[in-house]
Amino acid sequence: MSALALAVPRSIAQTTYDVATLASACLNCHLATGSDATSASGSTLIAPISGRSKDALLAQLRAFKSDTPPAGTTIMNRIAKGYSDDELIALSEYFSKQRAAPSTPSKGGEK
Repeated sequence: MSALALAVPRSIAQTTYDVATLASACLNCHLATGSDATSASGSTLIAPISGRSKDALLAQLRAFKSDTPPAGTTIMNRIAKGYSDDELIALSEYFSKQRAAPSTPSKGGEK
């Protein structure tokens, strides 16, 4: 069986995934609505990713994967390492096409 796996060209093996299934892992924290997760005080805890530019998402995911995440990042560098570059590209494209939910004002009236 392993000989068969070696005979499959790498590009074919890398593209046999469903991007919606990959994206579902992101939605555990980044919310299916595309909105951000906020604390009781209204501050952003987890940034929204739906509707962001493909290039910005990809750059950030690659930074996470290479251990150069933005300050204040907790777990994304560990998560991003589990994805191939092709998967990061597919996820960036997928989320850039998703419609972000409109922002809702916090208790203080500002977002």
